[in-house]
Amino acid sequence: MARRIPVLILSVSLLIIIAACNGGGAADQSQADHAGPAISGRIEAGLRVLTVDPTAAEPQNFTIYRGDYVRLESTTGQAITIVIPDLDVNKSYPVAEGEKAYFKVPQVGSYPFTAGSAKGAITAVDLVATGYAEVSAAEGAALISNVDPFILDVRTAGEFSDGHLKDAHLVPVQVLQEKLGELAAYKDKPVFVYCRSGNRSTVAARLLIDHGFTSVTNLNGGIKAWTAAGLPVQK
Repeated sequence: MARRIPVLILSVSLLIIIAACNGGGAADQSQADHAGPAISGRIEAGLRVLTVDPTAAEPQNFTIYRGDYVRLESTTGQAITIVIPDLDVNKSYPVAEGEKAYFKVPQVGSYPFTAGSAKGAITAVDLVATGYAEVSAAEGAALISNVDPFILDVRTAGEFSDGHLKDAHLVPVQVLQEKLGELAAYKDKPVFVYCRSGNRSTVAARLLIDHGFTSVTNLNGGIKAWTAAGLPVQK
């Protein structure tokens, strides 16, 4: 019996050490996998879809990325109107034919809303992720010159034809999800993404990061900032 006691003590000690190590590892892995807060909803056709329960009494809070284009849906499928005073949003769903299905959240902040009897807040945060960066127009020009990234334009075909960056490849954000397989060769290469003002490109960058792209740079301010800086575009 005297010989078993040290073995038992040693076994318990090892279990405590292993448990402590596993606990720390899990926390570190969680932080590595989820840089920043959990983001609400899902992306469909370049829009972030938020689902509101119009019958819920408790506040419903959502977290999205700055620059997201948001579409609303209800858990019941019934018509619903969202009102966000701070964003001057008063929009009914389903939308009327020919009406845009989304509203924009261009700035970081928390925006209280009502949707029928439901209420809550939509909080917009900056995109923070491993392998992601935002650059100014001047920084973007230097990056293109020095790194020679794959340049991705996520605007519409009409916007692209009006003027685009040299060597840019057009994949509108609305179809980017279904085209990701065609871009797989660039997963481990630098990708430079831009749109008109930096909103759609943030959505695109998140899609790329989520699907394993390791180096994604977003042009802050989009092509508007690029041309305002006197940098060239081509048609």
